[in-house]
Amino acid sequence: MTLRSFVWCCLSAITLGAQAAPAVVEESLALPIQVGARHDTLETLVVRPAGPGRFPLALIVNGSAGQSPSAMHADWLAHLAHDFAHRGWIAASVVWPGYGRSTGTFEGKAGTCAAPHVITFLDARANELGAALAALRTRADVDPQTTLGLGVSIGGAAMLALSARPDRPLSAVINMSGGVYHYQQVGVAESNCALYQQDLVENMANFGRKNPTPTLWLYADNDPFFGPAFAQRMWSAYQSTGGQAAFVALPAFGESGHTLYKQAANTLTQAPIDAFLRRNHLPAFDDGALGPLTAAMSVADRGLIRQYFSTPTEKALVMSGDTQRVFWHYGARTLDGARQQAVDRCQQAGDRSCRVIAENLSLVDGWETAVRQAKAGQ
Repeated sequence: MTLRSFVWCCLSAITLGAQAAPAVVEESLALPIQVGARHDTLETLVVRPAGPGRFPLALIVNGSAGQSPSAMHADWLAHLAHDFAHRGWIAASVVWPGYGRSTGTFEGKAGTCAAPHVITFLDARANELGAALAALRTRADVDPQTTLGLGVSIGGAAMLALSARPDRPLSAVINMSGGVYHYQQVGVAESNCALYQQDLVENMANFGRKNPTPTLWLYADNDPFFGPAFAQRMWSAYQSTGGQAAFVALPAFGESGHTLYKQAANTLTQAPIDAFLRRNHLPAFDDGALGPLTAAMSVADRGLIRQYFSTPTEKALVMSGDTQRVFWHYGARTLDGARQQAVDRCQQAGDRSCRVIAENLSLVDGWETAVRQAKAGQ
């Protein structure tokens, strides 16, 4: 008989009284940027390791919000920022000018299907990201020598554009579902837009030209805008001029593979991201952090620990001494919140002896006893 599992996840933020010193801390701010003569502030969520020091910088940016840019805020990608902070980075999630509480206007001109000019759009986005990067590099807790850009959709393409600048401002890029498409109706790519697609491909070739910046390209099989064939066409163009790019074709995700930024997609994206970081000698999760716990589980139950490992922080893992079930909660904004939610689910299932055995990727004192008791009750 194997340990029975109950997995509970939640996308909402939960705040409870502190029970332990947090490993990471959040800071919300209006980041001042300057692009030419224009001055704006970007709504920004910074998540950093709690201790003192200077940390490599991960700049994270969203895609397009379509009809509701005011509804998109910096905490929309908080789980990605928290994950990078737990890896040892100071992570800053920003939203574009005109989005959320950012000032300014989002300029979306990129030509038409008949007369495309994608570079105008991507240059504007790269200018904004470059200004954000420059502002963040002045912080006392930032090590300006190591900077990573992670962008979603238009953000991914914009990070590639930024990496191609002569000063090579980024140490690495993670391009998640990156690209630009033309539309008349929000969320629906215009058909018969071959010239626009070709213009995007040619820009990718230009971004890759003699560019030594390592990049990771993540695309899902069911991306409705940048499907497998077109995504690989962009990637091939980037590589053809000397660009350093690792392409990872992911299986279909949810109803739209263009949503790899979602918390639930971590089970697909975390492993290739960490492999990319390690290859490039950048801070990554320790894939052996839960090794002792995994080894203590039965062969059949080790998959549960691997599932938990791949979920986003903040998270907690609980084991019941009554029913030998495993519960976890992920994606909270605080560790206290994740811990309490996991314990609550255990107790709501009728279990009385609910013990936290892991917090994020750290094993909690007494976890061996909890596992031993669970095995004894099987």
